[in-house]
Amino acid sequence: MYSSKVLRITGHAKQVRFNSLLRYYPETLVKSIKLAQDTMLSGGERPDFKVPSGVNFAPPYLEDYSKLHPFWDYAKNEPHLHMDTLNEEVKKYQWDDFKTMQNSKLPQGTFEREIMESHVGRDSGSKIAELARGLNKQTGIDVDYITKKLVMKPLVLKRVSNQTGKGKIASFYALVIVGDRNGMIGLGEGKSRDEMPKAIFKAHWDAIRNLREIPRYENRTIYGDIDYRYHGVKLHLRSAKPGFGLRVNHVIFEICECAGIKDLSGKVYKSRNDMNIAKGTIEALVGAQKTLEDIAMARGKKLVDVRKVYYSS
Repeated sequence: MYSSKVLRITGHAKQVRFNSLLRYYPETLVKSIKLAQDTMLSGGERPDFKVPSGVNFAPPYLEDYSKLHPFWDYAKNEPHLHMDTLNEEVKKYQWDDFKTMQNSKLPQGTFEREIMESHVGRDSGSKIAELARGLNKQTGIDVDYITKKLVMKPLVLKRVSNQTGKGKIASFYALVIVGDRNGMIGLGEGKSRDEMPKAIFKAHWDAIRNLREIPRYENRTIYGDIDYRYHGVKLHLRSAKPGFGLRVNHVIFEICECAGIKDLSGKVYKSRNDMNIAKGTIEALVGAQKTLEDIAMARGKKLVDVRKVYYSS
């Protein structure tokens, strides 16, 4: 047993130690450390310290991540594939009820027919819904964004032929552009030996996977004049004032429509190949522009000094 003098000295030393901790840690953290130490010294018999019952602090399979646990791997009170028992409420779960719930996510592999009807309608084809579901699982892009926000325009549709030792093998080629008319743009190519719609589907899939952001000045035009060469195509793109419109090649016009560029002047010299024009335009808009932030950083100036706009006090 400790004597009263030893206990007083020990308590004083502890208080000095905790006061020194206050120089480095918040008061609430030091208070919790002190409470934990007192609890351990007293053998866990403090009346104000109670461990809540029925609380699991860790999953029961810390070393086995190959299995899905019905409690730890799914949101609370939501139906999923690994539930042990399905009560009547879950069996009668309807899409309309699920859609009205707050902060709820759709489990994978369920309600696929309802998703398709919700996004593309009952009477329309399921191609867009099939594409949206596949890309959502592959890339995580929102289904609503693919089906409702993105616009697809075919740029090049043609029948091509490949000469082989067995003869000519014909196939269909498609080059399409997708965009949300708000700065996101993507170009995709697709081929099919069967039919043109399948080639367009593959190109649409590829274009959404290739989505990239285009910097736009005032959300309507490019930041500056661009002179860009892509293979045999020479592109000259010029920024324009508000209300100027799109006075460009027909391929560049479709790209600007999907990207949300409203004012642009452009010329195409040398080759007039539509495929190279489309690919070169995308590269020029994405990589050849210098934003005001880039110019200011290169010159070592502030953004307001680059724009030469000053505000009097």
